[in-house]
Amino acid sequence: MKLTIVLMTVAFMGVYASGRSQSVTMSGNNISLEKTFSTIRTQTGYLVFCDRELLSEAAPVSVAATNMPLNQFLELIFKNQSLQYLIREQTIFVSKKIKLPGVPEVISTVPVEGIVHEAGGYPLEGATVKVKNSPVSVITNSKGYFDLNAKVGDVLVITFVGFEPQEIKITNTTTLDIALKRQVVNVDEVTVSVSTGYQTISKERATGSYGVITAKEIAATPTIDIMQRLEGKVPGVKIDVNTGLVQIRSTNTYATNSEPLVVIDGFPMIAVGDNQRLTSIGNSQMANNTVLSKINPEDIDQITFLKDAVATSVWGAKGANGVIVITTKHGKKGLPTLNFSSTVGVASAPKFSKMHWMSTAEYVDLEKDLVNKGFITDAKQSDYYDPLYASNPSEVQEWLFKVQRGEATQAEADAAIDEISKRSNEGQIRQYLLRKAISQQYNLSISGGNDVNSYYISANHNRDNPIYRSNNADNTNLTANLSNKLWNNRVTISTGFSYQIANTKTNQAAVDALGATTTSLRPYDMLVNSDGSLIQRSIKFRPEFADSLTNLGYLPFTYNAIQELNYSNNKSTANTARFNSGINVKITPWLTADVSGQYQRYNYYLSTINEIDSYVGRMNMNTFTTISSTTGRPVYSIPYGGTYYIQQSMNSEYALRGQLNFNKTIHSYHHITALAGSEIRQTYTKGDASTRYGYDQDANTFGSIDPSTYYNTMYGYTQQIGNNLSAITEQRNRYLSYFGNVAYNYKAKYDLSGSARFDDYTLLGIDRSKRAKPFWSIGGKWNVQQENFMQSFSWLSNLSARLTYGTGGSVPLAGYNIAVITLGSTDNNTQLPTGTISNPANQQLQWETTRTLNGGLDIGVFNNRLTASIDVYHKWSNGIVVYQPYNSTYGWSYVYFNSGKLQSHGIDLGLTATWMDTKDMTFRSNINFAYSTNKVTDSRYNNFTVNALLGGAQTLDGYPIGAQFVYRSAGLDETGQTQIYDKNNKIIKSTEAIPTTFSKDDLKYAGVKAAPYYGGFLNNFRYKNFDLQVQITYYMGGKFMKPSVNGYPQYSSFYGVLGRQEDFAKRWREAGDEAHTIVPGLDNLNYNSFQRYQFSDKLLRSGDNIRLQQISLGYHFPQSMLPKKVIKSLSISGNVRNLGMIWAANKEKYDPQYLNASSSFYSAPPVTSYLFNINASF
Repeated sequence: MKLTIVLMTVAFMGVYASGRSQSVTMSGNNISLEKTFSTIRTQTGYLVFCDRELLSEAAPVSVAATNMPLNQFLELIFKNQSLQYLIREQTIFVSKKIKLPGVPEVISTVPVEGIVHEAGGYPLEGATVKVKNSPVSVITNSKGYFDLNAKVGDVLVITFVGFEPQEIKITNTTTLDIALKRQVVNVDEVTVSVSTGYQTISKERATGSYGVITAKEIAATPTIDIMQRLEGKVPGVKIDVNTGLVQIRSTNTYATNSEPLVVIDGFPMIAVGDNQRLTSIGNSQMANNTVLSKINPEDIDQITFLKDAVATSVWGAKGANGVIVITTKHGKKGLPTLNFSSTVGVASAPKFSKMHWMSTAEYVDLEKDLVNKGFITDAKQSDYYDPLYASNPSEVQEWLFKVQRGEATQAEADAAIDEISKRSNEGQIRQYLLRKAISQQYNLSISGGNDVNSYYISANHNRDNPIYRSNNADNTNLTANLSNKLWNNRVTISTGFSYQIANTKTNQAAVDALGATTTSLRPYDMLVNSDGSLIQRSIKFRPEFADSLTNLGYLPFTYNAIQELNYSNNKSTANTARFNSGINVKITPWLTADVSGQYQRYNYYLSTINEIDSYVGRMNMNTFTTISSTTGRPVYSIPYGGTYYIQQSMNSEYALRGQLNFNKTIHSYHHITALAGSEIRQTYTKGDASTRYGYDQDANTFGSIDPSTYYNTMYGYTQQIGNNLSAITEQRNRYLSYFGNVAYNYKAKYDLSGSARFDDYTLLGIDRSKRAKPFWSIGGKWNVQQENFMQSFSWLSNLSARLTYGTGGSVPLAGYNIAVITLGSTDNNTQLPTGTISNPANQQLQWETTRTLNGGLDIGVFNNRLTASIDVYHKWSNGIVVYQPYNSTYGWSYVYFNSGKLQSHGIDLGLTATWMDTKDMTFRSNINFAYSTNKVTDSRYNNFTVNALLGGAQTLDGYPIGAQFVYRSAGLDETGQTQIYDKNNKIIKSTEAIPTTFSKDDLKYAGVKAAPYYGGFLNNFRYKNFDLQVQITYYMGGKFMKPSVNGYPQYSSFYGVLGRQEDFAKRWREAGDEAHTIVPGLDNLNYNSFQRYQFSDKLLRSGDNIRLQQISLGYHFPQSMLPKKVIKSLSISGNVRNLGMIWAANKEKYDPQYLNASSSFYSAPPVTSYLFNINASF
């Protein structure tokens, strides 16, 4: 029997009668029984459980009661009714009155007796025990006892409000012990399950498409990073832990930023990308930025992902990309509860063998080949040799040049180079530049409440030490949520506050050492000598010339990464504060008013100090140093000291909202909920930056610089410092919105919903018709399983169909209705800053709009042991801002216009199966699948060159966003250079220019990098107090270009550190090699050959992969093992993450999510990390 709480306001479900009178005062004639229940709840706090259909059969009552005891009042209103009641604790259960048969059956019957109790032993008074297909029925007494007569073979049906019904066949055993289990769907799940940020909606009544993650599900993945806790768990939501990006379904714009709106406790979070997300467990220096980083996972009660138009339209222009609604924890009635949890994670740095790098011997061989073929030349042998502009060759190159100069024999060089080829600096790098990554998180919270007050207060601290030495971050969060009820619970005041301070320190020395920059290490470059002394390398000049300059008084030109770990640090501090408050007034039992507001402020401070002892500080000082011709001593053109760069910004946002809420049931069958309101919002940003020279960190002093002055340099010419001494930015945006939502339910079978929102924004067209935009939605739902004709399908627990349609929008990321002026350098004559109009005023700009059609089906069978939810959607995006060609005679060659169009469609599928659910064992699986794709239908400009189409950077009609095009490779020719085919399969050699007739049709469409098919597979297994969770994620349908030989030298006079990709060693070397390699050789190498190889279909790979994301094992200590009245609960768990790809379509086993295209550790696949968690409640 489907249960309903007959209350006027279901939000007061947790209120008890403690401290209230157990008497009732009420008078009137022909009062509905439902109204008397409301009076009982208001005056006594007792709850009433009843089947709504029974109320339609109840007769109205006439009463005149003054302080009448509750039991006496109930006897009065139930007199002459076909209903009966039972009081248990502070709950009144109402059921149909059962009449015992007048003449008991005696033929072939046996006496049956028994006890009905709750699983665990508590007797159930008032349970109905009925002989199936017979009028025989009895009610259990206060001890749960019953007796009746029945035939052997009859079936007893035992029911009780709030418990699952049970059937028992009568055998020769006539004494029964019957344990009833509580219904899986509890009252909370019936009344509140989906939050839109403006209201909470019963899941059964939600017409839109939602995905919900509860606090229990969040806690089941005990990782430090909230992104890792959410990955692969919601159909249609793609979470990239590597980049920190979140995407709900398909994109609605051409811009790269299509992230959803994040709402916390009813208001959007301030979106500032400067705050670091901690938990860099793995290989990154500092993890990427995300708005979600500002939220402590332990403070989250529920996360709702709004996906279709009905779900998001209430957010109007901000919701086209989807909405993430976060509800934080609040206090509950009861004694104070203290919670503590801690998580510690450990991971090692990736092994070099996983990087697809060349060995030292292969790297040396490449250097020898480059020198022998003239790509790397000896500056000292040049006719134009100038030591000021001559780069420093590597150790291998210098030996080869010595042979060319006659300074060493070939044998000496071969012996030296052979020794170099056997070196590997991996051990020293791991010892001095890298370390184990360790992340720590500590959480402490206290919560509680009573009938009128509740509170939740928490503190959180994170500490992150990534694999790179001299890099770290820490983060502290404070949160408080308070609630107070006044005037007999008619007024509720709620207040929330959160504060976060995040400190980060980054140092590039270790990062750069493992890349391909000026200060990077070749595989044989060591950091220390055998005696432990630092090896100093000359980076800018040849060692002998650098030493001569140092002898003249210049600062040392040498570099060592270990030494630099102590200098050139970037330090940042970010403070985020959020305060919200609201008041809810109950005007009538069915009408309430809300007034709420929120203020947020984000302060960011970044400082980069290059001390005078750092390499950058010394090089900057040396650049502006000359030697006096009279004294022979150095003359400093700028103040002596280091450089100090400061960047600071302040972002604030306030929002005020007024809202009326309507919730009423009419004649039992008609349930209407509605809301209407208005809100205003303002965002404000202000920032500045400056660089100071001659900085002394100990004295905290610096010198003065004139940006217009030309200073002498060591190169013999003069140079200005530039206009980077100050940069001031300021921006203010204002929004005004009106919104409304209405939902109608009939007999719990049919739901209709509609919403509308009107948004106005200051930075769009002057014309209000373009600036102010209405957004709307309409939806319907049919609960098919509630129909009478479906009642015979006892195996079907749920069947409902949904259909929605509506509009949403997004604020254009480019273009304004005002001219944007960018200030330049100071004019030498007027001493005033110069300025240029970087973006012309465009009063025709308006919102980007998206229409969404969504159809959904929800199915549950076998008491919801198997459930499925499928959504199919189609989206039409119009008015997308495009940077399109413009009449240059007006002063602009390109201008932003709302001229783009885009269509997208997809499928979201979620499956849940409960394979086993017993007292000691539970086994549950969740599978989610998503398909999402899009197609540009009007980009207004398709006349792209072939080179512009390569790499997926253009939007092209008829293709998805990010469409990749590649050359059709014809392999290598006999000289080892790349050949390609045109559309007629005619070969074009690298020595030939691309014909003017060569077009998109001559290229090969290579798909998109982003996987259109993705999802997750989560298995949860419980045995007694042990929990095991295994998570698998998968991505299918994406394509990527294999990182091959990026940075291949194409001209002579090449210098610096070479790329290290393993394909360099597979290059063509001699005639005939073209039969087994596609990597161009150095002989005859030209730009065309390299570029056409780099974008060749021979490098195209499938991005399909399945990865074992994590395994978690936890243990919950039983109460018998815990100190009574001290520890309420205690659990521990271990979590192993990033166990690698189970399967990958590309044979080289490249990880598509971590492509190492730049010979850097940044994109190295993450190594396995181990996390340990403890959680206790007191």
